[in-house]
Amino acid sequence: MLALTTIGIASSTTAPKASACSSQENSSAYAATLSQVNPGDRGAEVKGMQLRLRELGYGLNGTGLYADNTLAAVKDFQRKHGINDSGIVGSKTWQQLVGVLPKFRTENLWPTMPQLNPGERNPDAVLQLQDHLMRITDAEVPGGANGVYDAPLATVVKEFQRQAGINDSGIVGVRTWRALGTVVSVRGNWGC
Repeated sequence: MLALTTIGIASSTTAPKASACSSQENSSAYAATLSQVNPGDRGAEVKGMQLRLRELGYGLNGTGLYADNTLAAVKDFQRKHGINDSGIVGSKTWQQLVGVLPKFRTENLWPTMPQLNPGERNPDAVLQLQDHLMRITDAEVPGGANGVYDAPLATVVKEFQRQAGINDSGIVGVRTWRALGTVVSVRGNWGC
């Protein structure tokens, strides 16, 4: 039910126009904005990279920590794409990993939402939060009944914040909204 509601709202208020969805433009401009990522790093770009690599057949879970298993996957990806297999994810690796995606898969067209605190009722922000989290986890997100940012949903947010290297307060402020958008964009999981 939630997924259908989310799709309905997204298609009526924020979905790209049909021409954008059929555009052949790639995401190379977006990939060029991504920061260099090194083994040992933690954050939203790492989590998004792990999820993108998982979609390409690498057995990564999207922990947000660039550890040994991520290093092995990155080096293999780099070798397969003719990139020096240093494990450092720089511009060449980002271009092969994210830049090749259609632009509509990396472009976040959701409107900016205000800060959301645990216990608050804000149906639009809660729905957007759940949508972002589902695009990351590929699973239903608990909580959020009647548009309330409740404890089950806050638990999921806190786990995400830890993985993204953000203070796990459960408060969904600018840093958390930005990190959520970054993970979905790097993963290439926006769309029409």
